[in-house]
Amino acid sequence: MSRECHISSLVVHGLPDCMSSIAQSIGSLDGAEIHGGQDTGKLIVTLETDTESQVVERINAIQLLDGVLAATLVFHHFEPVQERE
Repeated sequence: MSRECHISSLVVHGLPDCMSSIAQSIGSLDGAEIHGGQDTGKLIVTLETDTESQVVERINAIQLLDGVLAATLVFHHFEPVQERE
């Protein structure tokens, strides 16, 4: 089975009083990076994962964080990873 690289982006809406803890929790997830929005209550998040199921797992984990109102998938792309010889 060939390896894949999955790149996804999300918008995460949260309660204003919880944004700091939400951002900290998301930042601790493997492959997650926050690109702004904390002051607006709408975080822009990218995920880099090896499988589609990991994308779903990360989104579910984010949706279950205290103070998160919604985590919406905006973009998802994947391609095979070329093995080095």
